[in-house]
Amino acid sequence: MAPDNNPFSMSTMSNALQHIRGFAPRASDVPDTRLKRLFNLMTRCEGVGQFKDLTSTFDQSQLQMMASLLTSDSEYFMEVVSNKYGSRRVQKLLGISDDVDAFFYGAILQRFFDIMTDKYASYVAIRATVVFDQVKKHVMYKYVLHYALDIARKQHGCIALNEVLTDADDPLYRNRLLDVVARDALFLSNDPWGNFVVQHVLKLYDLRCTYHVAVSLWVWWLWSF
Repeated sequence: MAPDNNPFSMSTMSNALQHIRGFAPRASDVPDTRLKRLFNLMTRCEGVGQFKDLTSTFDQSQLQMMASLLTSDSEYFMEVVSNKYGSRRVQKLLGISDDVDAFFYGAILQRFFDIMTDKYASYVAIRATVVFDQVKKHVMYKYVLHYALDIARKQHGCIALNEVLTDADDPLYRNRLLDVVARDALFLSNDPWGNFVVQHVLKLYDLRCTYHVAVSLWVWWLWSF
């Protein structure tokens, strides 16, 4: 029989996952068991050394397998990235290769709002906007633009949005995002979390944005009398 060269076959995944401490393949093993062991590897404080050792020895196909497992279910992925250690370890996997990124790209977009407004998961999305290729970045920027006002009014979302505003390397999308904040500066300034976003864009010292924020607030002040 010809060897199984499919990197996503059950036999290949089993071979890769057996490197995880405590993983002993048995005939009765099921995918849920493997996912649980991978979850523990990603989310436990004491797993940092093991994660580093494992990923440093994996080749590209094995890293793709790992990314495939992590993103195989949106709820599972959300649980991993919502964890302090899970978030950090997923961030370590981003930017390794376009093939690995493709798995995380789809998973992030599927739960984009939930991820951007979560305390720990948001850092995965922020990291993705920095290391993904330009095509993926542009799609993510479009999602940010679409959800910007809702993200801005969440406790952790406002922090994530501020990070994206600071790190965005595409002038067009950055200016469009600044325009969204400036246009709705009054609306955001009256929200306890949105107000932080307005303050942040003013600290960026973008003269065009600052002018539009001032106009937005001045018009409200003028009509209030």
